[in-house]
Amino acid sequence: MYSMELLLSNYAVSNILDASVETPDISATLIWVWHADKIPPHIGISSEGKYFSLKANGKDEGRLVENVIDLINKKSITTLCFQLENMSSLDAVVEVYNGFSVTKPNEITCLNPIKEILNLNHAQKLTELLGELYAQGQISKVFGYHLPENFKGIQIYSTEDIHERLRKLVND
Repeated sequence: MYSMELLLSNYAVSNILDASVETPDISATLIWVWHADKIPPHIGISSEGKYFSLKANGKDEGRLVENVIDLINKKSITTLCFQLENMSSLDAVVEVYNGFSVTKPNEITCLNPIKEILNLNHAQKLTELLGELYAQGQISKVFGYHLPENFKGIQIYSTEDIHERLRKLVND
């Protein structure tokens, strides 16, 4: 179906649909990868048309996916959107996000609530989460927003890169 290959500097993502031509089913469960060309990217999740994300300065809770897409397009943010086969209920997403307030360097990242929702608690980075989702056949489609022509996938990064970014955000 979709193939993933690990390259030296990128976690390759193939069969990316142009979101300006074909759009995701916003009622499905979607994993959003913001700044997919940066180290590290930021991730959020949506279900039943509502978007959630844990950030250094708080969280997005229940934002309309249409508004998220408008922001991505208005600011031309390089974004990947992974549509999942199985639904996570909006109630389950809300319940998990209620247990978090902000990211914390060396403790809590934007991935924590998402891996809890998807029951993939061993994943430490986005690439590990995606690898498991692909292995389980859970990713049905991938959509790309504002991808550069030379986009080859998600750049390889370490957990230290994540926590360094979180420290920087806390200090700014």
